[in-house]
Amino acid sequence: MSEQPILQIIQDGVMTLQFNRNSKKNAITAEMYQLLADGLNQASESPEVQLVKIIGSDSAFCAGNDLVDFLENPPNEDSSPVWQFLFALSDCRKPLIAGVNGPAVGVGTTLLLHCDLVVASQTAVFMMPFVSLGLCPEAASSLLLPKQCGIKKASEWLLLGERFDATEAANFGLINKAVNTADEVTAQLDAWTKKLLKLPVESIEITRSLLRGADTSSVQERMKQEGEYFKQLLKSDSAQAAFESFLNRD
Repeated sequence: MSEQPILQIIQDGVMTLQFNRNSKKNAITAEMYQLLADGLNQASESPEVQLVKIIGSDSAFCAGNDLVDFLENPPNEDSSPVWQFLFALSDCRKPLIAGVNGPAVGVGTTLLLHCDLVVASQTAVFMMPFVSLGLCPEAASSLLLPKQCGIKKASEWLLLGERFDATEAANFGLINKAVNTADEVTAQLDAWTKKLLKLPVESIEITRSLLRGADTSSVQERMKQEGEYFKQLLKSDSAQAAFESFLNRD
């Protein structure tokens, strides 16, 4: 039996969702999107869960989509696991914290825009290469990234698709904190977890609702708008050529 590509553990009020496909740097398949969506929806509904922690390994957070699987299971329908995951991420009623080591590419970066607290080590490498793949941003990143990090930096990261590190991510507000090592990422996540679990659940949920409330409808609408463009571009000659070039690279 193959190992579960997403590990889901609930312990002491915390649901941990861990990318567990290290041989592929945690590149996401349709199966993984569905597991993530199901976990987030469960967390939202479960009184047993007070917060959700999203992590990868010490060497890789998430290298974006597995392009082979992505082309075999294109997200052409609204019921696709990709869109289920993005809306579950946006809808999650529990605090979301994340720890990043190694590559965080594409959705590996944009999912962080929906997290409340994010820490990354100096091994982290962020990149959103949607345009170079003939696609457009997703996860409402075209809305949230300019708001959280500024229009100029969002334009740079999304249009040029260049890599950037944890220090730059922290300086422009994509993450809360940059630390040196994977052990320090774990320690920071543990510290945040302890503090959050001591706080009144209702107060946290209402405060998150107030912080996000003004954006809720616009985030959902932007996800749908991006999704329509994304599905259209996915079929374009430029996207197909970019995928072929990526898959045939040496």
